[in-house]
Amino acid sequence: MMPKKAPGGSETVELLEYLFGPGERDEHTDPHLIAAWDPDLPCPARHPDRMSLPGLDLLLDAPVEALRGPRPAEHVWHVSVRNHAGDRTLSDAEWAEVAAAMVHAAGIAPAGDEQACRWVAVRHAGDHIHIAATLARQDGRHPRVRGDIPNMHTTARAFEARWGLTPMSPLDRTARRRPATGEAE
Repeated sequence: MMPKKAPGGSETVELLEYLFGPGERDEHTDPHLIAAWDPDLPCPARHPDRMSLPGLDLLLDAPVEALRGPRPAEHVWHVSVRNHAGDRTLSDAEWAEVAAAMVHAAGIAPAGDEQACRWVAVRHAGDHIHIAATLARQDGRHPRVRGDIPNMHTTARAFEARWGLTPMSPLDRTARRRPATGEAE
């Protein structure tokens, strides 16, 4: 299982349109919501009468809009998590468990924190999901996402071992670190 961070952005609605859309080459099949900060959130693809993409955008961005202090220039956090092509296809429930564990590991939405950032996990293919979040907590603070990728790789390795998946997360922090500027000089 490989978490890969995409570049940040400033337009939540554009990311949602991509995730729920046909893709760049019509490769997105059955895009749907599998998990979110609110477990009762309706899926815009499956229940458009109850939730639209602009409506989901407003809900996700509400904590960013409510910030009194400085707002992050790029408030959209986006990660894809993919399993190996040879692995079995995970169910929506399994991917939802992965998504919740990843946002916890990244510091976006620690388990049990009702004031955490708002996030959604979208599945539009059998082998991966996308997690999108806004970088403003519901209590007005900024999340601590430093080290998000190494933490998510550690979480991915646990799922790989637990479910017998092909190991894809080699990030183990055993490589020699690059010398600091002062050391290099």
